[in-house]
Amino acid sequence: MDDLVSNIGASLRTARKLRNLSLDDTAVLTGVSKAMLGQIERGESTPTISTMWKISSGLKITFSSLMGDVSDSYKAVALGELQSVYELDEKMVVYDIFPFDPMRGFEYQYIEMKPGCHHVSPTHANVLEEYIVVTQGILELTINDQLFTLIKGSSIQFKGCENHTYANPSEEIAILQIVLRYE
Repeated sequence: MDDLVSNIGASLRTARKLRNLSLDDTAVLTGVSKAMLGQIERGESTPTISTMWKISSGLKITFSSLMGDVSDSYKAVALGELQSVYELDEKMVVYDIFPFDPMRGFEYQYIEMKPGCHHVSPTHANVLEEYIVVTQGILELTINDQLFTLIKGSSIQFKGCENHTYANPSEEIAILQIVLRYE
């Protein structure tokens, strides 16, 4: 986990400096406080998924690039070997299976939501569309106040700039496969 925190901090600092942005400028663009951005850059704070989305959207970079994953090599990897990001007291775990690649224009995430998990996702200005397939359990997805209940084998597509909330109302883990298509 320490490597991931360091990668996120270094990636944030690099993205900010490439744009000649101060921490104040970055705070305005992302909606994340200057103090929090500084803590993330120094590796003193582990950002939540929501905070990482705010940063990636505000700086118009991919979620996976914030995690420091820009690998060009091919390699089969088991889920347990990947670094993960936890949210909501570890009720939600995100694995970036196929990080963003500009040639493909998308990234692919595997998400586990424990029972009772409720995640309000910030809008993603840099994501054209989200594609979700539920492979286990039940997902309640609210998009702009419209509720969709998705069960195993169900899927949905929507614009990343829409307000959306994920919830697992069941007593079993919900597993989602998500493709994010970027501008």
